Amino acid sequence: MWCHRHRHRHAARLLKTLIFLGFGALLEPETRLEGQVFLFHQGLGVVIHATTVLGDGVQIWQYVTIASNTDKEEGMNTGVRVGRGAVIGAHALILCPTGRTLTIGEGAVIGAGAVVTSDVSRGATVLPEPSRMIQHGSTAAS
Repeated sequence: MWCHRHRHRHAARLLKTLIFLGFGALLEPETRLEGQVFLFHQGLGVVIHATTVLGDGVQIWQYVTIASNTDKEEGMNTGVRVGRGAVIGAHALILCPTGRTLTIGEGAVIGAGAVVTSDVSRGATVLPEPSRMIQHGSTAAS
């Protein structure tokens, strides 16, 4: 991100490729950080779209995807905004529709495996559907 901001676009793309090869993570250099961001498990499998803004103290666990249908060339007026101190659990998906801004409020918690497609208010918790067991056939002897 530093390379991109200082107009070293080729170096930024090279570093992005090295991060992908080493950790399977895609962190676009255009992503904006507004402070310290914590990527747990070395950011393994994390994908963050270029129009994303991450606030100070955001915690992101492994295999999180923060995606936007808006092309990064259209500007940074749309995309995902993650507020200060938000926590995004492993395998969570945050999907922003085209031409919109999706906001995750300050201190919000996105649970592991949750799918977020609309705004999350400050301090709210989003959990995935509960798991359930489906019985296949009878296990009891006749």
